[in-house]
This record gives sequence, structure tokens and C-alpha cells, in this order.
Amino acid sequence: MRTARPEERSDKTRSGTIYTLAMAKKIGVIALVLVVVVAAVLGWMWHRITALPDWYASADMIAEDGSPRVDDDWVQIPVAERPANAPAGAEVLQLRNPHLRASKKAAPIKQAIKQSRATYSAGNLEAGAVINLSKVDLDSLSAQERARFEDTIEAFPALTGRDVYVGIEGGVANGEGKLALGPKSTLRVGDTRYSLRTVAKRLGISQKELRSTIQAELGRMNVELPKG
Repeated sequence: MRTARPEERSDKTRSGTIYTLAMAKKIGVIALVLVVVVAAVLGWMWHRITALPDWYASADMIAEDGSPRVDDDWVQIPVAERPANAPAGAEVLQLRNPHLRASKKAAPIKQAIKQSRATYSAGNLEAGAVINLSKVDLDSLSAQERARFEDTIEAFPALTGRDVYVGIEGGVANGEGKLALGPKSTLRVGDTRYSLRTVAKRLGISQKELRSTIQAELGRMNVELPKG
């Protein structure tokens, strides 16, 4: 059996080293690409979660005296300002800052709401608000409300320290014509939508309990859907 000469072993060692370095370089490039992709995806997700609606802070939401504009009844949205997802040819109605019509019992969360709006078109209702939960008066919360608040922050950490849009899509009228959750209602945070089942799971409560809690808050706004 022939024994490799020292110079042959050296050549093989150099070849192995070059191959190892080449592979390491390729792995490094792949890792870098993955990091860039992950960063891009996270950035996209963050942008979607923290996206604010176009109507927020618009002049249309402010009254002439500088106070928030509060509609006593539904008003028609001009054609030029129609939501992009509004059915073609359908009338689009809105209520600006309905949260300011809520009872005093909603005071703790009221402080966290910057602006709110509800829109209705062709039987489709959306209602939501731009909120900053760091403004919630925690001392005014009951023990149960505070626990729910902490569960919410843990489940959706993006809601703290910044203005975030949170809304309900797919609302319907109850037997008395009031705003209520429908069978296909979803929760929207920024531009991201969650089923109520998903939200309930993240909060560690039943879907029935979540629906009951949301419905109670909707009831405090005293909003009736347009007739017809």
C-alpha cells in the first residue's frame, strides 16, 4: 500500500481548508440573507400592526372650535372620502367619535382613546378607535378590569406606548337596532385582523366571555345602526 508523500498530504489539507472556507462563506451568505428576510418580515408585520387609519387626525374629525367632532346621528361620507373597500355605488355613513357618547362607567378607557369612528355601508359595519393604553387610568380599574388589562398587554404588547388602531369589523344590529357583534366579526389591530377565537385564546379566556366583554363596551356607546 502506497503512503502519501508529505507534499501530497499538504495539498489535500490545503484543498480541504479551501473547501471548508468556501462552505463557511456560503453558509454565512445564506445566514445573512435569512437575517435580512426575517428583518423585512418583522418590519412588515410591525408596520401592519402599528398602522393608523387615514381618517385619524384629519380635519374632518375636528370641530370648528378645535374640540373632537361628535355626530349625533349618521352622516354621509363625501364620494371623494369613501373607504377603498366600500361597495361600489353604495351609500357610506359614518359616526365620528362615538366613544364620547359613552356613559361615565367607561371613563378609565376613555382617557386612552384619541379618536374613534364607525362606518356603515350596505349592511357592513366597522367601528374602531385609535388608542394609547399607556394613558389608561389604572387606579380607576377594578381588580377584574386590571387583570384583563394586563392580559391584553401580554397578548398584544404592540398596544403599549404608542397610538394604535383597534376596531371591530363585521358588526350587526341586535333585535333593538343597536350595534352588536356578528357571527363573523373580527378584531382589527392596525392592518392585521384576528378572529375572536384567536383573540380569546391569546387572552386565555373563552370566546363567550370575550364576546360578552366587547358587547358590554359597544352597548355603552349607545350607537344605533341606520334604518333601511
